[in-house]
Amino acid sequence: MALAFTSGVVERATGTTIPGLRGVVQLAVVPSGQGAPLPSAAGSVAFGLSAGAAVAVLSRRGGGRRHGGRSMRVATMDAPTITKEKKDLSGKLPDCPRTIWKADNIDIDNIPQPRETAPLIVDAKDLAERLKSGTEEAYFVAEREKIMEQLQQHGAILFKNFETMKDAEGFRAFYDALQLNPCLDPIHTSGLRDMIGKKDAVYEAVNKPSLAQHFVGLHNESTFVKTAMFGAFGCFKPASEGGGEFLVADGAKIIGDMDKDVLRRIYEKKIRISVSNLDLNFIGALPFGQEAVKESLQDLILKVVAPKFEMDLEMVYGADQSNPWRLQAIEHAQSPINTHPVTGQPVWFCNLHNHSRYLRDRRPCTIPEVGMTDVYHGDLGQIAPEDVEHINKVCERNMVPIMMETGDVILLDNYRVLHGRKVFKGERKHVVTWFESCGADLARKATGDKPDDFMNNLINKTLV
Repeated sequence: MALAFTSGVVERATGTTIPGLRGVVQLAVVPSGQGAPLPSAAGSVAFGLSAGAAVAVLSRRGGGRRHGGRSMRVATMDAPTITKEKKDLSGKLPDCPRTIWKADNIDIDNIPQPRETAPLIVDAKDLAERLKSGTEEAYFVAEREKIMEQLQQHGAILFKNFETMKDAEGFRAFYDALQLNPCLDPIHTSGLRDMIGKKDAVYEAVNKPSLAQHFVGLHNESTFVKTAMFGAFGCFKPASEGGGEFLVADGAKIIGDMDKDVLRRIYEKKIRISVSNLDLNFIGALPFGQEAVKESLQDLILKVVAPKFEMDLEMVYGADQSNPWRLQAIEHAQSPINTHPVTGQPVWFCNLHNHSRYLRDRRPCTIPEVGMTDVYHGDLGQIAPEDVEHINKVCERNMVPIMMETGDVILLDNYRVLHGRKVFKGERKHVVTWFESCGADLARKATGDKPDDFMNNLINKTLV
């Protein structure tokens, strides 16, 4: 396999200035026995947009007590026997399941408020009698049904001061005890998260030094096409020099707090998310054939990039009105509100707080231009700044920052609760595993078109 790079992105990764077209990565891939490499133009643009989308989506969780202090009793049960042997999950994870959309005919004026909100806190210190040495995993097994019921009620649970979940093996023991079935990240091929513990299905969270000073806004781990049902975020090491608070916000509370006119306007107009920019200014310098080259590249990129990311993308020139030669990869129109697939509760199911260019330009952001995102109305019209500011205020009012310590885990319902991360300094090691279901495995056949690790490994190790 041969790779040749010419890119401003690579300049950032290597510290070396390379002459040539900024924002474009020349890529020629010659897999063994699979014929000729991609045409240079298609390969250049495809990898440029792939890298951009990778970086973009970056910016694309006893006794329990609620956030705020009210105590809850935890039922006691005899601990069952624990199985110590764990199956190696390397290369065996199913793809992330399809997004469940139930977004039609939502009554904006009569959205019910949730009775409970996130996060519920379960502190091992409150369970001293139950959690004697060596009994934590048995506790999770015994309390599995109650914990999952509480997760459905609150949307997220913070497990604090447990000893089990301080490494990948213990983290795996935790989610196995709850019978959570891991799956691939919705954007596994993006390279956003390196799978650092393949046998235990453990991804690295956004810990990279190049992104330490990038604020990750609130988002569901979701695309129009794929959404994980649950996620578990673990802390193996908090940021050594401070910061990096994990953020959660209840999507059911967000829409309840939002101005009805703003909510109705964005719901009726829908949204489209742009996940990458590629400035193809060289087309404008061509002496002839500009439109033919423009259309050919647009078609080639769609055929190469869209299947890799499975994000239902459309390639659009000049959507942000800044450059007629800027090609953006944009998801198709989708509702910013969904209803929970189990409870039917309407929720804010929208990554605008994370992906809005208006907001990114006004807070810490280290994403290169090729990876900058934006959010438009469904007709690609600009969302009014005052509407974006209102949504931002409501999101921040419902945002709960959590400084996780070693061994802490946040389990979240990915359809109900959004998450994010503040900036940090020093070294930080947080991890995440995504789950398709709880209990019996989903009856899904393994297919040959499951995303592979090529783009994940290439982009993760080369660009981000």
